[in-house]
Amino acid sequence: MATELGKRLKEAREEKNINLEDLQKITKIQKRYLVGIEEGNYSSMPGKFYVRAFIKQYAEAVGLDPDEILEEYKGELPQSSPDHIPEQLSRVKSRKQISPKGSKFLDMVPMLLLILFIIGGLFALWWFLQNREVVEEPETTIENAETEYEETKEDLPTPNEDEQANEAGEEKTDDSKVADPDQEKEQAQEEEEPTVQQELSLVESSGNNAIYELKNVESFVAEVSATPDGETWIAINNRKGHRFFYNMMKDGQTEKFDLSEEAEVIFNIGRTTETKIKINGEEFEFPVNPKDAVTQTITIRYSPNQE
Repeated sequence: MATELGKRLKEAREEKNINLEDLQKITKIQKRYLVGIEEGNYSSMPGKFYVRAFIKQYAEAVGLDPDEILEEYKGELPQSSPDHIPEQLSRVKSRKQISPKGSKFLDMVPMLLLILFIIGGLFALWWFLQNREVVEEPETTIENAETEYEETKEDLPTPNEDEQANEAGEEKTDDSKVADPDQEKEQAQEEEEPTVQQELSLVESSGNNAIYELKNVESFVAEVSATPDGETWIAINNRKGHRFFYNMMKDGQTEKFDLSEEAEVIFNIGRTTETKIKINGEEFEFPVNPKDAVTQTITIRYSPNQE
């Protein structure tokens, strides 16, 4: 029989259009435990200690405040027994007691290998410096200097040639100084034209939900990606319910969307700690620190720049 807490969590999940398979990927909690939470069947959990932890992750994934949920429905939750703590400690103690004496030596093996590697590198560098070939410059004798001078003397230009070269250079310099009036006018216009930057301002914020307005731009292009080695769930749709994207993203995967024809777009982010968003090439900063709210819903209202 479902409890009031289970009904509340299930309704929040369905409002977010998240099925149990997707919720399992987001929270890393097995589907049978998620079903047990919704049905109030806490006996299916691996232990009473995990009930509160699983409910907290579930609530956070569907956009609810986990602390408020746990406080409001604390009467429905089973009390976790502290007996598991001494048991865990006794297990740790027993492992230490039966650990072999040779484990200390094995722990030192990586450090010994690192020291040997450093010594080997230093020896290789010393050997290289000792055996590299020394480049010696050829000795310059008086006879060689005289020969080089005669050869160079033949290639030197005559005084008349130097004067002609200087005059030609002065003429080229004078020609290069003549500025193009049209070019200077275009440059001046470019300098006078102000650069219009897009305006993305926060209008409203409540918990994990926030509304922004995008202005002063002629386009609305969103680029969404998962961080390297990261994994996140993302849903993008407009107010009419049309979906642009609804899937998991992994390991640097990037998707780009041209939303210039949309007046309002909603981004449901399942894991903000492993998600990056760019709006028209500029990186978007989440309104709530991802460490404080892993799941966030961002709504962007777009007003095209009308000249």
